[in-house]
Amino acid sequence: MAMTAAERKRLQVERDRARAKRQLDLVYVLPRPPFGTWLDDDDRASAVDHLAICYDGMNREPPNFQDDNDPVSASGHFEFPSTEDGEPSYRGALGRAELEVDLLIEAAKTLADLINDYKREVIADRIRQIELHDLDESDTRKERLKEIVELNKALERLDRSVRAELPQWQLRG
Repeated sequence: MAMTAAERKRLQVERDRARAKRQLDLVYVLPRPPFGTWLDDDDRASAVDHLAICYDGMNREPPNFQDDNDPVSASGHFEFPSTEDGEPSYRGALGRAELEVDLLIEAAKTLADLINDYKREVIADRIRQIELHDLDESDTRKERLKEIVELNKALERLDRSVRAELPQWQLRG
């Protein structure tokens, strides 16, 4: 079966994104101080403090960008993108920071999907329970029908996507 124009375009965009991840960021080749040193500037203290508070709220240690080591997988199961020459496409503390943003976004999407699925299942179970048992009683029928309407509205809200705006952080491709 032939692909639609939208499907072809989606595949092209996916290929372009994968190709871009295999390239070095434009800033990597420019003379610059290490990212951790740059973060130590007093002008960025409030942003770094805010980052630490966010990680604390997630019960996680904030990342340490003081050393300029390349990213390393904690378990060894994660394959890092590399250039066509086999060099890592994420380098040093800046590369670890970029990769952290990418992976936090992916983790947030996955966690949001799991939460969404859980809430859908709980709501669907409650609707089934009401339909099977609670609609038989005429004195509570009106309240239960109202609850079903509210639950269906909640399911409609779960159909929506949320868009968060982030500043551009990579200059690849």
